[in-house]
Amino acid sequence: MKILHVCSTSAISGANRYAFDLAAGQAALGHDVTVITPALPGHSLDLKPPEVKQVSFDGIYPIGLISTLRRLRGDVIHCHGGKAAKWLRLMPARPASVISLHIRFKKNAMEHFDGVHALADWQMEGLQSFKGLVKKVNNWAPKLNASAPGAAEACRQSVGAYPDTPLAVFVGRLDPVKGVDTLIRAFRKIDRSDIRLAIVGDGSETEALKALAGPDCRISFAGYSKAPADWYNAADLVVMPSRHEPFALVALEAMSCNTPLLASDLEGFQEIFRDRPDNRFPEGNAAALAAAISNRLAGKIPGVIMRDQYDMHRFNRDAGVAAVTEFYADVCAAKQGLFEPLPT
Repeated sequence: MKILHVCSTSAISGANRYAFDLAAGQAALGHDVTVITPALPGHSLDLKPPEVKQVSFDGIYPIGLISTLRRLRGDVIHCHGGKAAKWLRLMPARPASVISLHIRFKKNAMEHFDGVHALADWQMEGLQSFKGLVKKVNNWAPKLNASAPGAAEACRQSVGAYPDTPLAVFVGRLDPVKGVDTLIRAFRKIDRSDIRLAIVGDGSETEALKALAGPDCRISFAGYSKAPADWYNAADLVVMPSRHEPFALVALEAMSCNTPLLASDLEGFQEIFRDRPDNRFPEGNAAALAAAISNRLAGKIPGVIMRDQYDMHRFNRDAGVAAVTEFYADVCAAKQGLFEPLPT
């Protein structure tokens, strides 16, 4: 099957990382897979697996996108993001098309697709009016490059965290929706001089967050990292204080590294940690988060980086890639009038 994945932007995002990792899994199954992105800014290509083909388009967005799709002539188009979804309705003689819900179903932008792939249970509630096929396949942790020997220790040292130092870490975009301001306010409430917080990433809120951190020398801004696994392995605790999070890849990546986690009590995290309520705190509540961080880091054994254990069977990458790819066959058959849904 010739599969064309379409990303709405080429910035670093969970949606783009998911698209590249799914493409790599499908290529390993023998499919002809290409990921299509706008040319700029292009940072998502830093995490592109080498085996994945990628094509950029530029110029006027809908013209560049549609002309690229028509030139490549795929059997199925899999869209990731609302901007591309909106313009794809203009494509004449479009092949079977699927959209992944990296946030929620938006009727006006997405009702023209032949299939919708939901990544979380909570997304299913908005799909009652959709006339195409729907399939829910859990998100999974993208394949991470293994950390080099000593990489975790180097990350810790770069932010002043030595073997006995409890280290909390945030990994992600510095954007209002990620709630890093809540994390900084919480951390500054903790009356311990020996703990450290590393904020790994960049974005629109970088300068405002640095101002909020002020003179607190326990808080370090490590910038964007191409090797997030190094930080997961370095952290005694990863904190995800998001204001909204459909189904976070960072959480799944950290879990695959057995890193302890605290996350906002939101839709996506409620599904990921449905059996671990101790991993959640009330969204936006800096006092509750400060108490949770203190309690977790109190368990630090000097000289040992803290670890946890998770049941990852629901988030199996190979099973997820196979299920999404099988969904394409159903969508293609339905478009050709050959698919008969199973009786309910």
